[in-house]
Formats: sequence, structure tokens, C-alpha cells
Amino acid sequence: MAITIPADLTIVTLRSGGRALAQRWTEAYASSVLQQASDLLRARTNIEFSRATLEQVVEEMPAGAAAETVDEAGYHFLAATYKAGNGVRALLVDRVSRPELGGQSRQQTRVCLIAYGSDVAATSRMMAHELGHLLALPHVDSGRRPGPGQESQIAAWMRNLMYSGALNPAAELTQTQVQAARSSPLARRFGGR
Repeated sequence: MAITIPADLTIVTLRSGGRALAQRWTEAYASSVLQQASDLLRARTNIEFSRATLEQVVEEMPAGAAAETVDEAGYHFLAATYKAGNGVRALLVDRVSRPELGGQSRQQTRVCLIAYGSDVAATSRMMAHELGHLLALPHVDSGRRPGPGQESQIAAWMRNLMYSGALNPAAELTQTQVQAARSSPLARRFGGR
């Protein structure tokens, strides 16, 4: 049985010194990224994310946060300001201070952050990856040990949607991951078990 989770999309344009900064996300692009991310997850888990709302906001970062890009403090500020509604919220921002902030999520708040990427397929995979975290899926390579002898394991990780590095266009999930996603607190809220 398919599980459908509503996703609120918030395009956040930063304001600094009284002027709005550049923003490349558009409503059409945001909807396309969500649709492709949802299609990827539905094909692998039978969980889909449907667009609930889409809003565009202009926000000035508070003291202690970077003014012209979203940093860790800015992400926490935005996640607290734009809470998840019934399902999840994706905060869509133009730029982030560090690549690892390009996709960020907090399972407890059900909010993820996605930085703009010009490649819709790669950006959609990043969103699917972050939505996977909201479905309680950790990085597959979180226990990685440095050193030789892990080449075949690394190759397998690189094909997984929950890999912490660049995401493969054919990114897959294991059956264990699918079961974990479908029984996650978020999925159970919408009919999973």
C-alpha cells in the first residue's frame, strides 16, 4: 500500500542590508524537484511526497548567522521559523555556507534544507536523500573506517541513496532500508507500519 506524505515547500530568499539577494528557485523548479524526488522514493519504498503548499518568503538572518548565505545557525533559525505542517517542510535556499549544508535535515523537526542546484536530477536526488533522513534512514557509510580493503563495500555504498557523498543516478535502497522507512515514525503517521 502506498504511503502519501504532504510536503510544504518554502522558497527562502535572503535579505541583507535592506535588499533581497539573488534567488534561483522558482515555483515550477521547486515543484519539479519535489516530483522527481517523490517518484524516486515511490519507486523504491512505495512512499511518495505530495506538494501540500508552496510559499515564497524573504528573510533576514538573525545576529550570529551569516547574512548572505545559509549557515548552520541560519538553518536552525529557518527550521524554527518555518515549521513542518502536517507532514514535512523543505526549505529551498539559493546558497549555503558549506557543501554539507546543501542538504540538511532534522528528523525530530521534519524539516530539510535544500540548496539550489542547476541540475534538476541531481537536486532531486539530494531532496530524496534528505527526505530519506526524515524517514529515519541514516547514512549507509556512517561507520566507515579509513584505510584500504574496503573497495567493494565503498562501491556498494556509492550506489545507495543514503550514501553521504555524491548520489548515483540509479541510487537504490536495500530491503532493510525500505522496511525501516516504511515503519519510521513519519511513515506510520500516514499509514505505514
